[in-house]
Amino acid sequence: MEQRIQAALRVEISAEADDGDLAIHDLYRWLRQDKDVRAHADLNMLPAHPHGKLEIIDLVVTQGLGALNLGLSYAAWRAARPTAPAVVISANGRSITVRGECDAETVRRFVEAMESASAPVAEADG
Repeated sequence: MEQRIQAALRVEISAEADDGDLAIHDLYRWLRQDKDVRAHADLNMLPAHPHGKLEIIDLVVTQGLGALNLGLSYAAWRAARPTAPAVVISANGRSITVRGECDAETVRRFVEAMESASAPVAEADG
């Protein structure tokens, strides 16, 4: 039986607004409860960034299904909270900001952004 190795992508999710910590904690709980996200991602909450950012959700997501499941779960969370602040999703130095409604087109752009961010990046050994 052939064993396939899936590449992983580190993703950070943060909020833009001053009240974003509440939204980020709520999104973190939502993602932790989604069995499809848990199956393809390791989630952690990082403390506030020293440069003034609010708390950050840190994920390691497998490519493909992981990105899609994360996008769909985020869309469901956003649909349940239409007044949530803008959320910034970052990976490999690239980011996408999601504001307002999260429709099928937004999920598609979200997944494409994550997949393009997963392009190989040279890493230094050390």
